[in-house]
Amino acid sequence: MAVLLSRVFAPPYLDMHAVLIAVPAVVAMAYRPWMTAVAGAVALITRLLLRPEMYSSDYGEYKNSTGVSAAILIVTLFGCWVGWERRRQDARLHRVQSVAEVAQRALLRPVPRTIGRFGFAVRYRAAAEEASIGGDLYEVLETPYGVRVLLGDVRGKGLEAVDMAARTLGAFREAAYDAPTLGEVGMRVDRSLNRQLGSEDFVTAVMVELCPGEGTMQVLTCGHPSPLLVRGGTVGEVIAEAGLPLGMGLLPAATARSVEEVRFRPGDVLLLHTDGVTEARDASGTFYALAHHLAVHAHNDAAAMLDAVEQGLLAHVGGKLEDDAALLAVTLTGPLKKVVKPARTLEALRNPA
Repeated sequence: MAVLLSRVFAPPYLDMHAVLIAVPAVVAMAYRPWMTAVAGAVALITRLLLRPEMYSSDYGEYKNSTGVSAAILIVTLFGCWVGWERRRQDARLHRVQSVAEVAQRALLRPVPRTIGRFGFAVRYRAAAEEASIGGDLYEVLETPYGVRVLLGDVRGKGLEAVDMAARTLGAFREAAYDAPTLGEVGMRVDRSLNRQLGSEDFVTAVMVELCPGEGTMQVLTCGHPSPLLVRGGTVGEVIAEAGLPLGMGLLPAATARSVEEVRFRPGDVLLLHTDGVTEARDASGTFYALAHHLAVHAHNDAAAMLDAVEQGLLAHVGGKLEDDAALLAVTLTGPLKKVVKPARTLEALRNPA
């Protein structure tokens, strides 16, 4: 259109017919090869209509017109090839992304919304925009000994952090079903990671055991921020002895980890979180006030509470997180029928009658 308008309104010395060479090149950047071919044909036809003198006896004019037309044809063919190659690469990238998404979902499986009368809600934000997961991890498992929950944060970032997260989840999933106590779960995960991780690698974690009908929960912290308990509109920190992170290789195999027992009542919300939430800073360097935001939204259900906290977190950092952030909320909707935990040994589990 610009060339046509210039032909009508511009002075004779302003000849823009050479701009037509750019038409197929521009189309090839965003559209399919057949559209590039159509754009090239339109440009070439426009060129022929605007320059009828190319058929004159003036050899110089003919040579100039033919050169521009040939350039349009060459750019069109090259643009079609580029478009085809780009679509092939896009299809390959789509397949790779699909495989990556499946792998990520297998690593961080969806958390059940309810197990009995325990409710669960999770919000996860990876610092890397192109990734669904990072160095934070979580798991909720229904075992013979109750519901066991894990939230952790591995040292480092990138693919190495994802690999460490996968190893931690694998160790926890195995130990959670076999170990009769939460303390032993922590010991076994610790021993497994001691064998698998490097000398400078470690994982901070908090584990929780929920037993139906007991009115209490057990909490084990391993160098991780303490969970928060929302009760009656107030927010308090669950006081538990902070043990060493998992996988540091500093604990003897027989060293027990300290487990704290905490009252858990209907209507309470237990929030597990990683330091990517509490250590998120705004432009002035101020940390995100997680407890304050929880208190403001304490009247909401757990999912709505996490939504509000997540939105507040993103607004606090300006939409870009510097570290992975994970939030896992546990609720108890009502009293449960008393269920006695099985007093089975590990050997009995491995060799059932």
